[in-house]
Amino acid sequence: MASKSKEGDKPIRLILVEDHADFRESVSMVLEQRGYECVGDFSTMEDALEAIRGGLEADLVLSDLGLPGMSGIDGIRKVRELLPLSQVLVLTAFTDKEKVFAALEAGAHGYLVKAGSATRLIETLEEVLAGGTPLDPKIAGMILSSFRKLSPIADTETLSARECEVLQLSAKGLTRQEIADELKLSQHSVTEYIRRSFDKLHVRSLPAAVSEAIRRGLLDLS
Repeated sequence: MASKSKEGDKPIRLILVEDHADFRESVSMVLEQRGYECVGDFSTMEDALEAIRGGLEADLVLSDLGLPGMSGIDGIRKVRELLPLSQVLVLTAFTDKEKVFAALEAGAHGYLVKAGSATRLIETLEEVLAGGTPLDPKIAGMILSSFRKLSPIADTETLSARECEVLQLSAKGLTRQEIADELKLSQHSVTEYIRRSFDKLHVRSLPAAVSEAIRRGLLDLS
């Protein structure tokens, strides 16, 4: 089944930034077989940004971090400025904490490790387009481990028990459908709980919601 944009009649447009030609071509082929339209693939962030400034638009931007010249992290910030409505997903071999947090802080909507399967990549892209911020399970575990060391800060705003459950399962790397199955809810209800938690915590992404909930002592990390 072809992947469609929000308008429903056009394929999802995707920009791919990856310096390894073989990997770039294989990812592009897999995505186009699933109905995505790769409108641009680049080996450097500078080339991608030049094309974007020249009018290239996309619904999704998929980028590595370890690029020649400008890093993927610096590039994510610029892409978010130039294409504020586009979703940006990291696809990289890097799993060290500094790069993960830097990428999320720069505005990445999700973080996926290259060792994953093509199926997982497609699922992640679909989740990003649905408004989620999916994280590779390794990355989710790293974030939880880091935030366990923080001391909770009291706050007047709180989350419902169900909102906390949904956030906690999200932090463990479960997709919205998996959370729905686990809690015997509809996927729409899971999305609504996530949206409410964003509003209450004054954040716009899932990693930010998890970190803020932990900071306020709202999640049980035992």
